[in-house]
Amino acid sequence: MKRNILAVSSLIGLSLTGLSAGHAEEVKGPFSANVSLTSDYAYRGISQTDERPAIQGGFGFEHDSGFYASLWGSSISWLHDMSEGGAPSSSLELDISGGYKRQFGDFGLDAGLLYYYYPGSYKSAWKQANGMTDPHTLEGYVGGSWKYLSLKYSHSFTDLFGAQDTRNSKYIDFSVAYPVMDRLTLDGHFGRQFITGHGNSYNDWKLGATFTYRGFGFGLHYVDTNIDNKDEANADARFIVSVSKAF
Repeated sequence: MKRNILAVSSLIGLSLTGLSAGHAEEVKGPFSANVSLTSDYAYRGISQTDERPAIQGGFGFEHDSGFYASLWGSSISWLHDMSEGGAPSSSLELDISGGYKRQFGDFGLDAGLLYYYYPGSYKSAWKQANGMTDPHTLEGYVGGSWKYLSLKYSHSFTDLFGAQDTRNSKYIDFSVAYPVMDRLTLDGHFGRQFITGHGNSYNDWKLGATFTYRGFGFGLHYVDTNIDNKDEANADARFIVSVSKAF
């Protein structure tokens, strides 16, 4: 059960978080799109692909008023890896988000809803064997930024990625993205996942850099958590490389 909660809380990456991380260049206009290939899909420090590569991409719309909507997807394996009771067919994560953001000089505000959807069939035998409900999850978030610093709070309105009795779990994300030169950005992150009802809260962190060249973004990041490897093998320290393209 503990492993299920950790795998669950690790889920989704980029959630639209993914959409912004590693963009090659800022795209002007109300519509945007992106595609990326990464050596591992790490979400809140935990691999969603058993530390194997993932392909990802998404679309977004942002109105001049500040309202926006996005759809982002990634290949995953963590649901299929939980094979007790008959593995579900899901190998895809879709993140659907909408919200409002505004810039006030060096300060920014962002608030909205994010729904994690995993197409597939989840049979009762699989749910019972793994102590799960449907993995689909709804989170609300609010965040603020100042120059290259940002702080974001996320709150789950449903069970967290299928782990039973985890509604109202919380995640706090502190990030920095510092441009050291025109095409090179150093970025870091520290997060705290509070999992309601199970006592499996943990920290995760990331440190690395993104370099843009000819419209592509190349990333190298070190990712780790304070989770004991005996409890979750996909939460160990590792380096992740990625290449992305924004349109």
